Amino acid sequence: MKTFDFDQRLEEIQMSLANLFDSPKASTVSCLKEGDTVIVRLSWVVESQRDSTLDARCAATIYATRAQLERYAGLETAQRRTIQQRIRQRVQMQFDEHRDPTQPGGACTFDVVLDDAIFHADRDDYFPSIE
Repeated sequence: MKTFDFDQRLEEIQMSLANLFDSPKASTVSCLKEGDTVIVRLSWVVESQRDSTLDARCAATIYATRAQLERYAGLETAQRRTIQQRIRQRVQMQFDEHRDPTQPGGACTFDVVLDDAIFHADRDDYFPSIE
């Protein structure tokens, strides 16, 4: 039986999200485990000002279940990278959908609920849908 460090695998996903968007300042990624739900929060600057309190930011809150992430954690490296790419794609699609043209830099906040299909590494026909 394969053994893995769940927190290390979760950190892999966080690191893959940290550089998803071009940002004039460092993106932040945090994680919260709440019961069976794992919540990853990604925040980045879309338009920077001289005074950082005026920066326009976007934030994505990503929801997954512990069972989904345990499935991910047990996969081989190449399969995990495929899953990371799918998660990144899903977040990017939601960002494109939720960008607010009335806000500086398109600042926005949105949620991403990861479905089980994202975590089926053996399927090549996965295409994320917008909910």
